[in-house]
Amino acid sequence: MSQSQKTREKLVEAGKKVIYEKGFHCARVSDITEKAGLAHGTFYLYFESKEKFLLSLLETVKEELLSLMENGISLIREGNSEQGKVLLFLRTFDLMIKERELAKILFFEAICTSAEFQKFYKESKEIFLRKTQESLELLGLSKSEIKAHILLGTARHFIEMLILSNKEVSSKWIEVLKEVGVFS
Repeated sequence: MSQSQKTREKLVEAGKKVIYEKGFHCARVSDITEKAGLAHGTFYLYFESKEKFLLSLLETVKEELLSLMENGISLIREGNSEQGKVLLFLRTFDLMIKERELAKILFFEAICTSAEFQKFYKESKEIFLRKTQESLELLGLSKSEIKAHILLGTARHFIEMLILSNKEVSSKWIEVLKEVGVFS
């Protein structure tokens, strides 16, 4: 990893923590650079603004989720349904749990901040819905559109439960997947 990549990574990790702790509106760029142990101006070498910083973080997680989903769909198409389902439904959920700090910011603050965040959320949700429906159809499950809506809504609900009350949600998620027919 180059020095530039290390510096960017410091900013990203510090930014997640600061924004999670203080909230998007109260967090200042100087708080992020101070937490990262970097000069204030360093932030602007990597990010145009705090909003662009957050969108960059969200986009990175979105791409990770889509990659897992695409790989899962490919495995199902190749006949490896069990491994595909693990990627599509378990590893993606694990990533959302891991990135709950960003989910908190998106769900509770950013979406109310600007049209740019609303657009990001809407477009992301539509993509995830389509990919989930496609995977359910490939698995031969009936009512795949309704089940895709159920799964996306339930996933968001469980992440919110985790954020708001720190309740364990993974076992409940597996129960839902069984109830919908993804796992037996």
